[in-house]
Amino acid sequence: MTNKVYQVPYGTKDILPGEMKTRRGIENAIINVFDKWGYDEVKTPDFEYVDTFGAAGAKGDFRFFDRSNNLLALRNDMTAPIARLTATRLQGGEKIKRLCYLANLYRYEEIQAGRQCEFEQAGVEMLGASGAAADAEVIVLAAEALQAAGLQKFAISLGHVDFINGLAEEAGFDAAQLQQLKDCLRRHDAVGMQQMADAMENIRPEIKQLFADFLFLQGGIELLDKVAAIVTNAKCQGALNDLRKIYKLVDAYGAAGYLSFDLGLYRSLDYYTGMLFEVYLPEMGYPVAGGGRYDKMMQRFGLECPATGFAVGVDRVLLALERNGVVTNNRTWDVMVAWSEGKLPEAIAKATALRREGRSVKLLTEAVDLQGAALAVKEYGCKSLVYVE
Repeated sequence: MTNKVYQVPYGTKDILPGEMKTRRGIENAIINVFDKWGYDEVKTPDFEYVDTFGAAGAKGDFRFFDRSNNLLALRNDMTAPIARLTATRLQGGEKIKRLCYLANLYRYEEIQAGRQCEFEQAGVEMLGASGAAADAEVIVLAAEALQAAGLQKFAISLGHVDFINGLAEEAGFDAAQLQQLKDCLRRHDAVGMQQMADAMENIRPEIKQLFADFLFLQGGIELLDKVAAIVTNAKCQGALNDLRKIYKLVDAYGAAGYLSFDLGLYRSLDYYTGMLFEVYLPEMGYPVAGGGRYDKMMQRFGLECPATGFAVGVDRVLLALERNGVVTNNRTWDVMVAWSEGKLPEAIAKATALRREGRSVKLLTEAVDLQGAALAVKEYGCKSLVYVE
């Protein structure tokens, strides 16, 4: 049997000093942006009753019993805990609640670059606000958070659940066929989509072609007009109109240059009811952030409340910055304070004064000569030396 004393569990990792300093800077930059936009930070437990996640259509991958035989789970999503928090602790007060968080999540899945079984997200939830204004706000806020973290080149793909549902209605799909459609979209299964299109009977050729091309219905604002001329379903038309409104407001923020439309976009969580979006980087084939509207989830917690939000994958942001050479995870300090024999009290006083000035200081614990002090500056990564003699 392998000795696991010196190992970490599958899907977890240690974060070493340099990376931790970089990570903390990214976390603070993102949270500061959320604060500037008027979002209050909250924190929920790392584990909840399984029923809490079940209300959001999930059960949790890491489950265990407490001593009272209650089934608990490590959180694999933050939307459900915040919905619970809002429904039970934050009723009343502001009509529209803007909440943000920084949290570790846990999902048992195949590990990949920038995603372990334990990973960190920073995100926001806007509860009580319906309509395009709220959706545009969270999209632009996601863009600004990524910019604050150090990313500039990214693209935001925008879709809508009701376009998918409406097109399925127009094709006469039953519940099983609708689920098959969503599974194909989620897996980006072009072969499966073509097979579904080929199996369709008594349907307009234009609609049949839309299904065959579903994964490739991507483009600028002109795409919406092109598709609107084909579909007749009211739900589809409503979704396209909603996307137009969102685009116009994002443009008012000056962020429309990041936007494109992907009408085949479907995220892995099933609680979304309206617009969806994901943020991609040129050097990554998976999203670094994503979110959308989920107007019905709060009903499961006994509260009628529209909601929208997003999450940023902090680990993926860090990986992207490393790949771009923006960060190196090399930790540096402002000053090394070294001292000669008998001068420790004076060295302590000097280090204390420098720290009060806002400098980061390492104080040697043993007396050294000037040559030894110079070597210590290099060893400990300090920018300058103060030698007390």
